Amino acid sequence: MRLFQWGARLVCVAAGTVAVGVAVNQILNGGVWNIPWLVASLIAAGAAEALNVWLGRVDQLSDPSRTLPPPDPARRRIERSPYPKDERSASLPTPRQLPRLVHHFTDRTTEVTVLEGLRRDSSDLVLISGLPGVGKTALAIHWTHSVSEHFPDGQLYANLHGYDAQPPLSAKEVLDGFLRALDVPAQRIPTDLDALAAMYRSCVHGRRLLILLDNASSAEQIRPLLPSSAGCMTLVTSRSRLRDLVAQDGAELMVLAPLPEAEALSLFRGVAGIGGALGRTPPEDDGSLVLLVRHCGYLPLTIRMAAEHVSEHGGGVPLGEIAAELAEEGRRLDVFDGDSYTGEGGSVTRRVFSWSYQSLNPNAARMFRLISLNAGTDISLAAAAAITGVGVPEARRQLAVLTGSNMLEETAAQRFQFHDLIGTYARELVEQEETVEERHAASRRLLSFYLNTADNADRVLAPQRRHVLAEPSPPPALTFTDSREALAWCESERLNLMQAIDQAVRLGFDDIAWKLPIALIYFFVLHGYRANRYEASILAAEAAHRIGDRYGEAWCQTCVGGAAQALGRPEEALERYQVALGICREIGDSRGEGINIGNIAEVLIALERFDEARDYTVQSLRILREHDDTRSESIQLTLLAYLSHRLGLLDEAYEQYEAALRAAEGVDLQAEGDALHGLGQVCAAQGECAAAIGWYRRSLEVRRRIDDQPGLARTLADLGTALAGNGEVPAACEALNESLALYEALGHSSADAVRQELHRLSE
Repeated sequence: MRLFQWGARLVCVAAGTVAVGVAVNQILNGGVWNIPWLVASLIAAGAAEALNVWLGRVDQLSDPSRTLPPPDPARRRIERSPYPKDERSASLPTPRQLPRLVHHFTDRTTEVTVLEGLRRDSSDLVLISGLPGVGKTALAIHWTHSVSEHFPDGQLYANLHGYDAQPPLSAKEVLDGFLRALDVPAQRIPTDLDALAAMYRSCVHGRRLLILLDNASSAEQIRPLLPSSAGCMTLVTSRSRLRDLVAQDGAELMVLAPLPEAEALSLFRGVAGIGGALGRTPPEDDGSLVLLVRHCGYLPLTIRMAAEHVSEHGGGVPLGEIAAELAEEGRRLDVFDGDSYTGEGGSVTRRVFSWSYQSLNPNAARMFRLISLNAGTDISLAAAAAITGVGVPEARRQLAVLTGSNMLEETAAQRFQFHDLIGTYARELVEQEETVEERHAASRRLLSFYLNTADNADRVLAPQRRHVLAEPSPPPALTFTDSREALAWCESERLNLMQAIDQAVRLGFDDIAWKLPIALIYFFVLHGYRANRYEASILAAEAAHRIGDRYGEAWCQTCVGGAAQALGRPEEALERYQVALGICREIGDSRGEGINIGNIAEVLIALERFDEARDYTVQSLRILREHDDTRSESIQLTLLAYLSHRLGLLDEAYEQYEAALRAAEGVDLQAEGDALHGLGQVCAAQGECAAAIGWYRRSLEVRRRIDDQPGLARTLADLGTALAGNGEVPAACEALNESLALYEALGHSSADAVRQELHRLSE
């Protein structure tokens, strides 16, 4: 027994010592995982980025008031599962992303039959092409809902916005969203298009998924989104026939024609509510109705709007009068050139739209015009209220008017979107009826709403950071009670927020253009949007430079550095930090100077320049203590303790971890968990297994409160090793198995070491 205990102590000492050696290797090979193995030997991804309390380079460090959502026990990970492929498929999430069904859908019996035949023939790529307004999306949504049971692994959907005024959605953005829907951890999602596409193909391989890609403008937009699995089917809609997709990728082409006359008449009657139970119009109106739908080009979009016009007037406008009005030659909508708008349907499009527009009350008409200034893919109720400068109840009333007249679509609860043709019409009207000053004022109201709400979210997520606004913003900005609400808003608005940053740059609102990205940094880090983080930070730095805001420019340069480091570019990160440090010294911001010195120390460790890193860490700590910045002080002390541990100065490392713990308690939960873990590592290195186990368990308690998965994986692994060294093998296996599951989910190379340890214990 004594021999076993003596051997166990040696195992514990070796485990603590080896962990330090492994740290350097992890720094070099882990990319954005540099800090997990850097602080207390192996800490969660990019932890030292939280040094940037002021500069926004926050990663996953959290304080008690910034608690992240608890882990969802139903949430499954899909990466590197130990189960056979068939069992793995059964455990994967099932996305259900199809939009809601369209009201008054006309059967399109022939087309539905063709689509069903293609499905039965195992066609994996089908393209529905046709004129704008011909009903491509309505048919695609109707059919995909009807066959969804044949694709038990789920349905994915993306509106590619191929013909909007704003740039179309990129394949990278779509793939990122699809991978998240398939439950790929954010840390594992790459930023390179080829890597994204490869991961997507791997995730859907062997599954039966239905993918609807709506409003595509080119084959290049589609190709990276095509699965390689034979069980999947991709349905694409486009105004273009995408000949390359047909010729090179084997897409089955269906050209959707305008409605047959009988179906056009049925649609008109259904929307207009005329004809009684038998669906017939009075005999004297039959001929007029035929002329009316003919003048609408038999297009569902214009037929619906003309029918809505009739419905709003309660049948008081004779159909013959409406048909005669449409028969007059109307000027084409100029922006439709190149869309193959030929014949009578094209010549009356503006007139049909104008009927609906002219029937709006003045407030709804103003809402219609102004929300077209939104650069995003859709607009929320709160954002619509902000852009028009009215309260939410009034905005809700006017949006109901617009949706009721088919001028706007409600795509989800309190989220609205134009049909692309109607959006074009709205933008034409806002140019004609609103002055430049009024348009700029409305756009600034919307962008300010996004900035103010993002800042409010950031205050919940990272309350001890410096923030881009002096005070929290009152309504119309949204407020949040907890991090779950704040993150949910950021996620739902992410694409709109990225477009808003671009719009602020285009309009010359550079104060918003630099502050909005910085307010979003912590969200980007938490949800793993590394590409968005880098792009937004670059735009922010350029905007701050344009207006000569040196304080803002320093902040933004550091955010670029943090984003570069997350992308595995330490040299660029070092350069950006040095620029920010120079500006801080120039403007006399000593706190910013201290934080940037700490950032540089972090990169130097990643570059294995340890002596320099220690000097920089000591400098940073001295400056930050002058500002009573206990959160940053705790992080720097943890970093310094890691360096002491690496040099074999265990007593000194222990004291520094203790000081880091005192500074973190009640201030930052992640920093507290890191310090506790570090104390466990020092005890393990000194052969004090029982003490190490106690520190690790305390660290686990803290890490579970914030769902710090990388930190949990590391602490569980070290706890398992310490338990094994203490002779508690069953408990050790339990901890190691949980660690292994987390590492596999995160795609971390440490899974191999944990697997080997489990194998050793089983022998």
